[in-house]
Amino acid sequence: MAHPVESNAQKPKRLSPQEKRFQEKFTSLELFVRVIAHDLNGPLTGMNLTLQQARKLVKSPLALKSLDTLEHDLNLATNLLEELKSLNRRETFRPTLLDIGTEVQLIVEQIHNLSASPLTVAFTQCREKLVVAGDVSRLRRAWQNIIRNAVEMAQGKKSEEPVLFQVNVKKSGRFARISFHDNAGGVARQRLPRLFEPFYTTKGSKNRGLGLFIARKIVLEHHGKIRIVSARPSTWVTIDLPLVK
Repeated sequence: MAHPVESNAQKPKRLSPQEKRFQEKFTSLELFVRVIAHDLNGPLTGMNLTLQQARKLVKSPLALKSLDTLEHDLNLATNLLEELKSLNRRETFRPTLLDIGTEVQLIVEQIHNLSASPLTVAFTQCREKLVVAGDVSRLRRAWQNIIRNAVEMAQGKKSEEPVLFQVNVKKSGRFARISFHDNAGGVARQRLPRLFEPFYTTKGSKNRGLGLFIARKIVLEHHGKIRIVSARPSTWVTIDLPLVK
């Protein structure tokens, strides 16, 4: 049986003691996050530029392999910087009118272009245009976090069977609904209520446990809803965003 966990911005509710603790924690961290994100941005940009210059000069296969490793580590650091920025409640929010189907299709095409992706992707597009008011960069970050979760689950799967990742866009009442489904193993029932907590992860100590927390934060900023249902070996993540009238 599938067991859902949902986060909904439409129904104001009293914060639980646990939610109050999170709110207090992140309020106190706001200044710290802004300073760290600002200080990291310059060095990371400089290192990436230096790396690209080094690629033009280096010819040795061994040295090029070392540069590949360096680039991988820089990408991890850059992703961490973006996550830190997402924790900052003062990050600028720039809503524009977006065709959700087109935007999600672009993300799906990025997965197709990843040569080492463990996912077999299927995309179902809505026939009608679904327009929402949103910050495209932040929404992409939310979708990418969900996709990254599926990729990491697929990479940790012991079975060699291909992992199917299905993305569906459709209209659901007054909302544009984006659904992500994978069969990479699912989530244990007792873990579901904690999936949106910051720093909680089911994938070991190397994972920071911020992806779904940030995705939820972004969806709530857009007055939307996010829901997770899991029944092994499947997981469904559904996002509803209000349509522009």
